[in-house]
Amino acid sequence: MTEELKIERFPANGDSGELQVDQTNPAIRLYGRRFYKDQTPVEYLAEFLLVFASAKQENGEGCYQFNLPTDDNKPCYWPEDRIALKLFSFFPSSKLETRHPVHQQAYLDALNTLKEHISGTNEEQEEAVRLLQSLFNGFAGVAKNRTWVTYSFLPVTNGLLARELNWLHSKAKKDKALTNWESAASYSYFAHDRHNFMARGGELLYLQIANLFSQENSTEIHNLLSGKEYQHLSKRMPELSFKLKKHLHSILQESVEQLSCLANLIESVLDEYKIKSEPKPNYFGWVPVASRIEGLLFAMEMDNICSSNLGTLDKLDLLQTLCCMQVLRSLCFQARRIDEAENDTLGFYGNYVWVVSDTEANVGTLMRRMAEISFQRIEDLLYRVLKKYEISGVGSHTEAVKHGFQIFRKISKEIGLVVPRRGSGQRFTLHQGLLRFLVAALVSPNERIRLTHFYQRVFAHYGIALGGEQLTVALSWCSNETEGGDYAVSSSTAWVEEALQQGGFLVELSDAVSMVKHPG
Repeated sequence: MTEELKIERFPANGDSGELQVDQTNPAIRLYGRRFYKDQTPVEYLAEFLLVFASAKQENGEGCYQFNLPTDDNKPCYWPEDRIALKLFSFFPSSKLETRHPVHQQAYLDALNTLKEHISGTNEEQEEAVRLLQSLFNGFAGVAKNRTWVTYSFLPVTNGLLARELNWLHSKAKKDKALTNWESAASYSYFAHDRHNFMARGGELLYLQIANLFSQENSTEIHNLLSGKEYQHLSKRMPELSFKLKKHLHSILQESVEQLSCLANLIESVLDEYKIKSEPKPNYFGWVPVASRIEGLLFAMEMDNICSSNLGTLDKLDLLQTLCCMQVLRSLCFQARRIDEAENDTLGFYGNYVWVVSDTEANVGTLMRRMAEISFQRIEDLLYRVLKKYEISGVGSHTEAVKHGFQIFRKISKEIGLVVPRRGSGQRFTLHQGLLRFLVAALVSPNERIRLTHFYQRVFAHYGIALGGEQLTVALSWCSNETEGGDYAVSSSTAWVEEALQQGGFLVELSDAVSMVKHPG
C-alpha cells in the first residue's frame, strides 16, 4: 500500500476544520478527524449512536443508516438538541458558577408548565415532577463539573440522544440585554460546533463503518477475508449491513420505548424552551480509507453483541467497551501501516501485539514482564509515527501527543486493559469484564467454538495473545525471533481458562476439548 493510500480520506469532501488544522496536527493527519483526549467512554458510544440515528439530510431522511449523501456538498447530519429535557433533568445538579439567572428562571417556569399538564392536587403534581426528574437524572451518562447543557444522557434510547451544546457563559455575562430565555435560546449563546466533549470520536467510528459499506468488495477486504484466520467473517459479510442497522435500530427505538415516549412528551410540553434558531447541521470529518479493515472487525463485533439475548443495558455496556477498544485498535492499525520498522505477525492483519498477563501476576514473572514490554513497544510505535508526520516548525507537538499518543494510555487505563493507573510497571492485562467482552464480541450468540479457535480469533481481531501459536508469535514480536518459542513454552495461560470458567463461558467436553460459548 502506497503512502498516499494509507492516508487517503473518506469521505473525500469531509470537514477539514478551520485553518486546515488537519494539515498541521500529525495526529489528525494520521488517524482522521478526530480522536480527542477529553471524550469519555460513554460519549464515544453516545456520539456514535447519535450519528447513526440522526437524519443525514435536511429533509429528515437518512436516519438509522450508514449511507452518506452523494452530492457535492460537505456530508453532514442533523442531530437533536434535547435542550428542554436537559434543562428539566440536569439544571439542579449542574455547576453553580454557570447557572445564569435566565436559566434559573426558565427552569422554575418549566417546572410550573409541567405541573399544569399533570392532573391531581398540588402535592401530587410536585411529587410527579420530582419522580420524573429523578428518573431522567438517573440516566446521566456524564455529569462531572459541567454546565447543565453539556451533560450527556446514557444512550439507552433514541429519545435521550442529544448533540453537544456549550453555554458561552463569559459572553452571556457581558450582555446586559440578556434578560429572558427567548433572548438566550439561540446558537449565539448555546454553541453547537465546539466538539469539546462529543469531540468527533464517535463520529469517526461511525465513518469507519460507513466507509466499509461504501465499498464492501474492496481489495483490502478481499485480502483480509482470504486469510484462514478470518474465514468466520466471510460467511456473514453479505448480510452484515442489513443486520447491523436492524439491531441498532431495535435497541434505540424498541427496547426502552416507554422511556423515549416520556422524553418526547416532556420535550413537547416544554417546546417554548427549545432553541428557536434554524436547525444547524454537524459536518462530518473524515477517516483514512484504509480503516475499512478495522471497520469490518468493528461492525462484525457490534453485530454479535447486538444480536444476542442480553438485556439492553448489558448490550450498551459491552458496546461502550467495544467503542473504546476500537479506538485503541484503530490507533495501532494505522500506526503499523505507516511504520514498517516492526516485524509482521502471522495470524493477525494488524501486525502488532498486546501481550496480556494475569491481573494477579507477581512482580518479576515472565508473562508480567512480557506484558510490560509489549505495552512499551506499542507506546514507542505510536510516538514514532507522530514524529514522522510532524511538519517542521508547524503545529503543536504537545497537541499531537495528547490526541494521538497519550490517548492510547488514557483509554486503555479507563477500561482496565492497562494497569496500574499510576506508577511503574504498566502492562496489558485482562480482567473478568474484558474477557466477557471478548467472548460476546467474537463469538456469535448461536455459536460454540473450541478454546484454541477462540484464542486464534482474539489474536486475529485485536492482536491479544492468550496462548498457543499466537503467544509464540507475540512473544517473538516483543523480544526476538530466537527467544519467542522458548518463552511461549514456559509461559502458563491457565489463568485465562480459569477466568473463562468462572465467567460461565467455558464448557469442558473432555480433558482435551473445551468450548467457548457466547454469554447471551
